[in-house]
Amino acid sequence: MVSPIPAESPEFSFHTQGPLPPDAPHLYIERVADQAVEKLLSKRAFVVLIGPRLSGKSSLLLRQWARLRQSPLYLPVYISLGSLVSLSGANWFTQLHRQIAQQTNGLLPAPTDPAPDALVLHEELVLALENQLRGKVLVLLLDQIETTPEAICTPFFAMLREMFVNRTMNPILHNVVAVLAGRFIPDDLIKDPAISPFRVAESVYVQDADLAEITKLVACLGNDTRQLSSDVPSRIFEWTEGDVYLTHKLCARLSTDVPTGAILAADVDRAARRHLFEDDIFRKMWQQIQNNSEMFDLIITLLEHRDPVKFTHLQRYIMAAWLEGAIKEDNQGYCALRSLVHESVLYSMQRTTQPGQPKLRRPQAMNMQEHHTVLRDTFRLDQLIYPGLSSYVYRATDLRTGTFVAIKQLMVSRQLNEMAWHRFQRESDALKRLDHPNIVKLIDAFREDQFEYIVMEYIYGGSLFEKLNREGRLPLRRALDIAQRVADALAHAHSRDIIHRDVKPSNTMLTYDHSPRLTDFGIARLNYHQRVTLPHTVIGTTPYLSPEAVTGETVDGRSDVWSLGVMLYEMLAGTLPFIGRSEEMFRQVILSGDLPDIRQVRPDIPDPVWEIIQRMLTRSVSQRMPSAAAARDALKNMLNGINSKTSPP
Repeated sequence: MVSPIPAESPEFSFHTQGPLPPDAPHLYIERVADQAVEKLLSKRAFVVLIGPRLSGKSSLLLRQWARLRQSPLYLPVYISLGSLVSLSGANWFTQLHRQIAQQTNGLLPAPTDPAPDALVLHEELVLALENQLRGKVLVLLLDQIETTPEAICTPFFAMLREMFVNRTMNPILHNVVAVLAGRFIPDDLIKDPAISPFRVAESVYVQDADLAEITKLVACLGNDTRQLSSDVPSRIFEWTEGDVYLTHKLCARLSTDVPTGAILAADVDRAARRHLFEDDIFRKMWQQIQNNSEMFDLIITLLEHRDPVKFTHLQRYIMAAWLEGAIKEDNQGYCALRSLVHESVLYSMQRTTQPGQPKLRRPQAMNMQEHHTVLRDTFRLDQLIYPGLSSYVYRATDLRTGTFVAIKQLMVSRQLNEMAWHRFQRESDALKRLDHPNIVKLIDAFREDQFEYIVMEYIYGGSLFEKLNREGRLPLRRALDIAQRVADALAHAHSRDIIHRDVKPSNTMLTYDHSPRLTDFGIARLNYHQRVTLPHTVIGTTPYLSPEAVTGETVDGRSDVWSLGVMLYEMLAGTLPFIGRSEEMFRQVILSGDLPDIRQVRPDIPDPVWEIIQRMLTRSVSQRMPSAAAARDALKNMLNGINSKTSPP
């Protein structure tokens, strides 16, 4: 049945490249991300807007720019950092500064210093907010974040983070907000490991459109001389599955292929095969897939319909495939190829890979002579997950059960690295003594072909560190639940004379239901075990060290309580409580710095929760919360009290 679907605008052309201008509302597909960004901007939050290639991020920013310009309160500035990609150092900052000045109509003075840097830009912004911009909210809409030169990333994004963190000390900074948009992972913004990561922004992920949203765009094909069959929108959606770029391109080609008359479902099929399958975007996508062994393995798994893979923003290779535009999350929470077009084209590319070209470039361990090594006739090494300096971690398959396991392989001998050897034995020994639902389970430990191995349960969801970097701070209930479960795990370890000494988000794995698993007991202190480290040696990760650990004193379970307190603060605030630009500065602030009131950045935090954090982060060991069990009980009681209320946290 053919029925005319009138277009909202009779004169238009579909945009297949570049952002849609704000004055093309009939071509714009509004999605959940639009409302999310608008809501966060009204709260003056910092936002990271993350989406796949050509998913409409720039168009979204431009529409927000146009919306904010209508209000006398806001002063929006849109800058595509891709336009600065050829610049570096002072020239990059000069041009950025100049573009901000131009779009603020001179309220922010143009740069006069020929060589400004992040500090100069920060000072100019603060000065303008206190004077010319007083009473206005400066909104920095920064697009194509991934094009920022590597040498610029750390100083620039550290500057933005400090502007957010320092709001409590300088209220004028509440009048500047930022939206960072692009194909990037937030923990890559600040690359200097001595500076804490960029975790001050709320994450918004750009998803593909649904059928109702696609139908509005497809309706623009209809006019006085061209009608649409009623099944055309659904047929277009069958091919593109909401991919905005492919939908725009298909509509553009249909408008050319069928200038007058009726567009039928068969026309959609022909146009899709003729115009979409040869799109250059797939060639570039396939090159990126082939260059990443984990991503390649994932795509082949999806193409061959092997075991389902849970979708998560925590796994870097899954995130890379999503940002590349190759996959999406399906309705059941699993990875799926992004559309029927993607499946058809990628399947064809995989089938036509040139003979002799390696389909999967897998890093090899020192003893892996074959494509797959099977240990003890039981554990098949499938994929290298983490190539460390002294040990490798693999995902493997237990051939007896068909389930995944994680295998750590010590890559150095005792003669080559005595300390690494001792710590490997210590981790194995600790796991043998531990049996708790929130501690990663030991399955086996053995020596084969001159290598030492530890076999553990495989946790699918990634680490808490990855979750915080990608999604920012956590809801109150979830953070408390994770913290009380980790506290219970620590209480179990302490009862067996094991002090972890390195409690932190990267050593806290998460299952898909956010249940934590404490891992990496490699530097744990076993009170029943021979001492490995020398007295007064600083052991652990600096931002999470207790004051007594910073000074190299002998620690007990209360040191783990401090580290858990830091982790709980970080989960709730999205930033560390003690921040420094170097190891020495970190140690100084841990020993003598003030604990920032978390309620300044999270007003929804109840006073009793803040009191628990303060007790966990008391510098005096004798006055600190006395044990992990006490922390567990306090957190559990707090969580039960919150859960008993009807209002959300």
